[in-house]
Amino acid sequence: MPSFLYPTVKQPDKERDDLMSIILAIEPQPRKKDQYILTLDDGRCFSVNKEIIVKYRLQSGTEINEEQLRSRIWEANVKTASDLALNYLTYRSRTKKQLYDYLKRKGFEESELEEVIRRMEEYRFLDDGEFARRWVQSKKTGKPTGRRKIAYELKSKGIAQDVLESALDTLTVEEEQQQACKLAEKAALKYRHLPYRQRMAKISQALLRRGFDWEIISCALRYISDEENEAESPDLWLDS
Repeated sequence: MPSFLYPTVKQPDKERDDLMSIILAIEPQPRKKDQYILTLDDGRCFSVNKEIIVKYRLQSGTEINEEQLRSRIWEANVKTASDLALNYLTYRSRTKKQLYDYLKRKGFEESELEEVIRRMEEYRFLDDGEFARRWVQSKKTGKPTGRRKIAYELKSKGIAQDVLESALDTLTVEEEQQQACKLAEKAALKYRHLPYRQRMAKISQALLRRGFDWEIISCALRYISDEENEAESPDLWLDS
């Protein structure tokens, strides 16, 4: 459901811009703190933030033309969207795409969304680069995840290719190998009842699902083989 109950003013129309309307009433909007319903003499209604009402001294009986109305409503919607954005960003870090999608579902217009995102970036409440770096950092100590899957996760959250590549540069090969070996150990324990080849196949599949590439998987298999003191080399198994 839109965060405001009534549509924004239509795009500029030179023939209408000079037409005057009269504000008939400004009443509190139920269950919406600091939001008021502005009713015009032509029957149109708009949801307006208290800050805009005070700033422009809007009251019953005030005359307003279409250009002024359009500007006031746009500013009011940006204020409402900004408040929602701040609340949305308080709980955890988000990407630009996540914030855009969230506000779009609320019914805000494109120009309003662009302005809110610009403000959130300006005040550093929104930073895709920092989000991506923290995401990669969390994978170094959390649930083992390969570079390929991390890239997919970041891309699905709207992170640009150059930004995610820069963040992935902070993940070293050694760190990725360490995570792969951790997952391989867990999988080896789970499939310890299987014959060697089947066990290695299961471990490989588990690592592939987590986004590790074959080079990293091969290192993890060698590590598990050494740990188990198996006579057969994983490399031979991979080549067979």
